[in-house]
Amino acid sequence: MTKERILIIEDDHDIALMLQEMMGEQGYCSVIAYDGTSGLDLAQQERPDLILLDLRLPRMNGVQ
Repeated sequence: MTKERILIIEDDHDIALMLQEMMGEQGYCSVIAYDGTSGLDLAQQERPDLILLDLRLPRMNGVQ
């Protein structure tokens, strides 16, 4: 069975790691991007099932 993939785009490392741990405990596979530009790149590469997106990010904000 394939796990659903979640992309976490969050510039606060502690929050991102906490979210990743919580998602893992629920059986989800997640990856983290720490800024908007790398988040967009990962979204295009990974094609996640869900994106958890911070709106205030460096390099490219969540609205862009």
